[in-house]
Amino acid sequence: MTESQSSKMPPLNFPSSLGFLKWIAVAIIAIYFATDSYFVVQPTEMAGVRRFGIHSKDPVPPGLHLKAPFIDSVDKLQVSIDNFRIDNLRVYTIDNQSVQISVGITYRIPPDAVLKLLYEVGKPGSASIMHNIEQVISDRTLKIFAKRNTIKISEEREAISSEVRQSVSQAIRERFGLEILDLQIPAIKYSDIFVASVEAAVKAKNDSIAAENTVNRIRYEGEQKVVTAKAEAEAQVARAQAQKQSKVLEAEGEARGIELRAAAEAQGIRVRGEALRDNARVIELTLAQRWTGQPPQTILGNHGAVPFFNLNNTTEEAPKTETPAR
Repeated sequence: MTESQSSKMPPLNFPSSLGFLKWIAVAIIAIYFATDSYFVVQPTEMAGVRRFGIHSKDPVPPGLHLKAPFIDSVDKLQVSIDNFRIDNLRVYTIDNQSVQISVGITYRIPPDAVLKLLYEVGKPGSASIMHNIEQVISDRTLKIFAKRNTIKISEEREAISSEVRQSVSQAIRERFGLEILDLQIPAIKYSDIFVASVEAAVKAKNDSIAAENTVNRIRYEGEQKVVTAKAEAEAQVARAQAQKQSKVLEAEGEARGIELRAAAEAQGIRVRGEALRDNARVIELTLAQRWTGQPPQTILGNHGAVPFFNLNNTTEEAPKTETPAR
């Protein structure tokens, strides 16, 4: 740069530049103090304030609150109802079978447990709370499943869930002050070996049931044949007895008919005999009633039956006689 060029440039005003930067710094500090001098706690939260390593005696409720900038630290904790879930938790049963389960809890943090959870469980704040709770849930669940038989887990699932809920609720309430509202075991996954053994057992049972059904069917068909044969035999016996009874009744009917006819004939003979005894001309009356208007062909004689008269000669003409004229 030449001497003529340097003489043309305006001189620098260092005091004015430093004053401008100073005001900018003051403004930044003021804004920071203004923004760091208060905090907001949401309706679903409660908070604790730390100052020089000492936390407040009472939890801070929802709302706008003031704090000392650079000095106070605010730790917030959600107190509304929330869910927490552990997946792929491996447990072992009393028969040494491995089972993978999922455990979910629905919980709520009471106001009296806020400071305890923020500053007495793990590190300050809420970062390690769920990690500590997870350990308790896993431990209680393992202990309860260790007393159960694998084959009965599905059958006793509701009872197991109730027992785990009671044990976990008591432990978490005593240690952390949380309130467990519900506990679920939404997933249970058995080992491949156990599943294969169960399927084999189910197949064997189904085959046994099928075989038993076949035996029962054969037995039923045999019993049906026996019943049918017995019924046919009884029917034949019944038909034979009916035929026999029919013949007996028929014979009895014929005998009764003969007896009645004989009695009727005897009665007729007796009546006719009485009639002959009482009236000797009954025979003549009977003959007269039976006569057809023609004379008898034969009569009884000493030499047997002889013609009553010669019917062949009745057609011969008698000799004619002339009547003299007068």
